[in-house]
Amino acid sequence: MMKLKIGVLGVSNHFIKRVVLPMQELSNIELYAIASRSLNKSAEVAQQFNIEHYYGSYDQLLANKEVEAVYIPLPNHMHAEWIKKAANTGKHILCEKPMSMNAEEAMEVVEYCQKRGVILMEAFMYKHHPQWLKVRDIIRTNNIGKIQYINTSFSYNNASASNIRNVKEYGGGGLRDIGCYAISVPRFLLGKEPEKVVSLLSFHPEFGTDMLTSAILDFGTARATFNVSTCASAFQTVDVVASAGRITIDLPFNAYNDVPAKVTVESAIGTREILIEAADQYGLMIADFAEMVEGKQQVSVSEDDAILNQKVLDAVIRSSETSSWESVV
Repeated sequence: MMKLKIGVLGVSNHFIKRVVLPMQELSNIELYAIASRSLNKSAEVAQQFNIEHYYGSYDQLLANKEVEAVYIPLPNHMHAEWIKKAANTGKHILCEKPMSMNAEEAMEVVEYCQKRGVILMEAFMYKHHPQWLKVRDIIRTNNIGKIQYINTSFSYNNASASNIRNVKEYGGGGLRDIGCYAISVPRFLLGKEPEKVVSLLSFHPEFGTDMLTSAILDFGTARATFNVSTCASAFQTVDVVASAGRITIDLPFNAYNDVPAKVTVESAIGTREILIEAADQYGLMIADFAEMVEGKQQVSVSEDDAILNQKVLDAVIRSSETSSWESVV
């Protein structure tokens, strides 16, 4: 069986902690190369995880013609630059979210990749987890009636000044890091875009990044609310409240890969807890990406979705600046 040869641009903690092992366990993927700005660092990781090729620069990895696709877990402000550079070498791209710093940049990189005939996919891993496919099916089959509102809470406490998530110039802050999920979820479940948003952002006195962001998204027929924070206790949940029931997803975004996920559904019949078989959402995402590249399945997450999500994120930022409702355009 031919395997898609993937190179990784960057040796991030996220890659080591969540992605490297699922990537290596896939039958249709070969983790072929890794690059860092430090040759010693890439060599160390390559040795630890038996990666054959390693480089001291991202350009060197892209120059390897055997590499067919790249995974980009670099800081947010570097995404657009390296998406374009990867596209220039004809490599398909799986890029961490958010794919860009604003909607204009997102449209630019999508068009750039389309012109060069390469697949570009934003790494929203939660969409590939069976618990979310189950939730969407419950909604689509009218088991809880018509959605009235969706609320997302997502937080962690990160006090490190050197962490890239706390560096404003790198696109740090809670909104881009975890707020993008809270924007994506109602769009995913409702299958439509919000018309307008209103928000309030509080900024860290030292880092200058948003440390507490709250927003209301108006979808016309329903609303979505969220609170995300980088200075609060680690917590995450999504509640979907409809006309005839509700759904709670306990671990919506960081579901464990070795224990079942739990979804609680309440309706007129009663309350039930659905246990979804353990799954590695990162592995499922990368496997889907490989099948898209190989033409074995249709695009599961379109390039346009990254643009649409970014448009909402931009509107949330504008609303905080104007202290008023902002249209999503």
